[in-house]
Amino acid sequence: MSDGEETSPAEPDWKHRGDYIRTRSARKESAGETNIEPEWANEAFADPAAVVFSPDPAAKKGLSDRTIGWSETAGLLITVITVREGDTLWGANAWKSNDVDQRHYQRAEQPTGEDQAGGKREDKKP
Repeated sequence: MSDGEETSPAEPDWKHRGDYIRTRSARKESAGETNIEPEWANEAFADPAAVVFSPDPAAKKGLSDRTIGWSETAGLLITVITVREGDTLWGANAWKSNDVDQRHYQRAEQPTGEDQAGGKREDKKP
């Protein structure tokens, strides 16, 4: 790798939004909301079976990506929103995946005929 090449960080940086995702239930004023630890979000982000939408279809400006992945530590699917700014990958938001995101993840886990033949899946990104 040359000195001019950019490398992608292995996980999002939560220094500005870590407290934000840790206090989701208080912000939403709902006991049904799950507070998310940044470590859980990073675990979901790094899930090899994660589903990635780039850009996030819910993003108004199209600057963020959505990753839906499993956190073994938390024991749940987590939706992680990230924004790349130069060499930094910022964690912007994370929550327990809703039914729609859970379906995306489950659908991506279902093998297709091409998967069974050792082909590449089109609905998932590395």
